[in-house]
Amino acid sequence: MSHQSAVLAERAWEKEPLTALVRFILDTHHVYTREAIATLPPLATKVRGRHGEAHPETRGVEALVHRLAADLAPHLQKEEQILFPYIEALDRAAGGGGGPAASCFGTVRNPIRMMMAEHETALEILSELRATAAGYTVPADADASFQALYAGLTQLESDLHRHIHLENNILFPRAIELEAASLST
Repeated sequence: MSHQSAVLAERAWEKEPLTALVRFILDTHHVYTREAIATLPPLATKVRGRHGEAHPETRGVEALVHRLAADLAPHLQKEEQILFPYIEALDRAAGGGGGPAASCFGTVRNPIRMMMAEHETALEILSELRATAAGYTVPADADASFQALYAGLTQLESDLHRHIHLENNILFPRAIELEAASLST
């Protein structure tokens, strides 16, 4: 994460408009996650191919990296195409004093519940990945690819924890609250 991204991450998101938080998540975390899930699976396959004999754990690492990428890609798409546009519409309606935006899913609680369950799955995969990779400790005989893989996985894990925190603990509760307030007016 760049210095500018780190400064933005420290903003008081509890007080910012939801649209600003959604834009930050998209521009910072979703962009990074897409890049990571595009580059890390082929790198894990390369590392397993080169080091699988001496380091059998690379087989498990490869499988988990591919599984994580396969879980995250549709998750990001659902947030970007369904949930986040609805949250932004709620935010705009509240700013203009209007009622809640129309949705195809009833209350915002429904897709949020699904996204939070998917977050739990991603965190479980990350935990299993960290255990399989011995805490991302690079073996003494590791080449540059092996080192890059474990560094990339460490960074992805760190970013996903921040990303999920912003959504689960700030964005989602505020969206639920905003929807409830708009329904009561």
